[in-house]
Amino acid sequence: MVSLKRFSLRALIERFGQSFRRFPLAMLFTLFLTCFLIFLSHDGHVEEKMKFFCIFYPATAALLAVALSLLTEDFKRWYLVVALQVVVHAVWLAVSYYLAQFDRFSMPQMIAVAATVFAIGLSIFLICFYRRNQDVPFWNFSISTLVSLISTIVIGGVLTLGLFALMESLKMLFGLSIDYRVYQDIAAVCMVALAPALFMNLIPRGENKFQTTVPEFSGFAKGVVQYLFLPLLGLYMITLYAYAFKILYHWSLPVGGVSYLVSGSMVLMVLLIYVTYPIQHLEGNRLFKQVTRWLPVVMLPMLALMTVAIGRRLADYGITVSRLYLLVFNIWCYAVCLWLIFTRNKRIWLIPASFAAILFLISVGPQSIANVTQRQLKKEARTAFMATGFKQFPLTGDQYEQWLRQADSKVARSIDSKLHYLYTDYGYRAINDVVARNAILGRYSSLDENGNITEVLHDTFSNEDMIKNVPVPQGYSSMTIVTGSDNNIVKVDGDIMLIKVDDGNRVEYMFEFNVKQLAEFDADRAREDESRPLVIDNGEALLMIDDFNVSVLNMGTNYVSFSGILFTK
Repeated sequence: MVSLKRFSLRALIERFGQSFRRFPLAMLFTLFLTCFLIFLSHDGHVEEKMKFFCIFYPATAALLAVALSLLTEDFKRWYLVVALQVVVHAVWLAVSYYLAQFDRFSMPQMIAVAATVFAIGLSIFLICFYRRNQDVPFWNFSISTLVSLISTIVIGGVLTLGLFALMESLKMLFGLSIDYRVYQDIAAVCMVALAPALFMNLIPRGENKFQTTVPEFSGFAKGVVQYLFLPLLGLYMITLYAYAFKILYHWSLPVGGVSYLVSGSMVLMVLLIYVTYPIQHLEGNRLFKQVTRWLPVVMLPMLALMTVAIGRRLADYGITVSRLYLLVFNIWCYAVCLWLIFTRNKRIWLIPASFAAILFLISVGPQSIANVTQRQLKKEARTAFMATGFKQFPLTGDQYEQWLRQADSKVARSIDSKLHYLYTDYGYRAINDVVARNAILGRYSSLDENGNITEVLHDTFSNEDMIKNVPVPQGYSSMTIVTGSDNNIVKVDGDIMLIKVDDGNRVEYMFEFNVKQLAEFDADRAREDESRPLVIDNGEALLMIDDFNVSVLNMGTNYVSFSGILFTK
């Protein structure tokens, strides 16, 4: 690992120069991002889409530039280096520009972006070894790079806090008035410019990238592993095996939460094998070698338990994005354990490489889990509707309520839950070809003896930025921030609720809340990707709502909560 012994102003300047020579594009991107953040902190005005682009693109392109530089710095043909850099950066520029055109991301887009950025970041640790099947150079490089990353984050954080303390000292001792934006500038310079530059300088270079010497583990490190991590993993294993015996004894199915315990054990096992890789290949340490070699074998029954738990959740409640990701992770864990068993814990670089590749494949594109889930749930809804005679889509709100009443209660509850899941996590656009925007989606509890829905929930709409800098509309003289609950309900007539709102001076104004119109308004907002407030005008006053939650129960109980601004004349 590159030494940090010389830590002075001159050394920092030298390290900046070295980082520029080795990673010129990455350094330019980080400096641009630093300058742009300072510009924003000093009241720089940029359109929202451009702001997103100017933050997202340089931040992610800097990671990409580091990975590409590590990949190409050993190439002998300069034109291959230039061509690869130009093509990859041009593609990422186009992708970033495309993403900046959205006002908000859908869940599939958010997952795809997160998985792609994660894969780019992880490639920094892996990309140098695409043609090298040697674990020791990979282990040395990845550990050194990881330690450098943590060190530079700590250094940047300490420097930031130290300068913050200095500013506070100047304020206290000399009575200076220091604008809060100075603190933002300090954080930007230290964490966005200095820390990344120092990190890039500390990444092993030249022959240091491919060190084949197996390092010695210190006595302290061995003690931490043998007396902390191994006992912790052992306790996990004992707990899971005890639970497995309980299941066999009672002949019952495992609960869904066991999947997370198994996942935690698997992650801990992989980390243990990765961190202790040198110990496994040094002379001696026979007991430790045997323990780590048998760990994947011991983990296999637990993975089977996890498979059964996931299968039960899928059978009982259907597919969701999180359950499918958990299922793919479970399958990947099987592959990792079998790989470790047959290779005797060798070629460990394939473990993070395969994880990143699979995560990218199941997160980006039409074959992604999010898109597959959306298509499958919509298909199930259409099939259920068509089975009861509804063949024209999208179903209106009245048709949807009619279907809920005449369909089997279990099917109705399942489809309603799935459509509500799609609406909540994907937005209305995901289901606008299945149900109309005035359909009230939610989880109802049961049906009464006449087949009527006893409960319909309309979830929260929120626009927290609405009340900021809202001007008083023409014709009104005052504005008051108001909140309300079910105590504000005066009368209920079908889908109409009469609500009273107090202006703070004991003057009450009546407003009509139409539940179906609220649902239609909420769907309109999701369809149009807008953050507009709900406005209700009763002729005497105007109520602008930034947050509401409505529950309507046919049995006579109603709940409502809202907040917003009341404008009076």
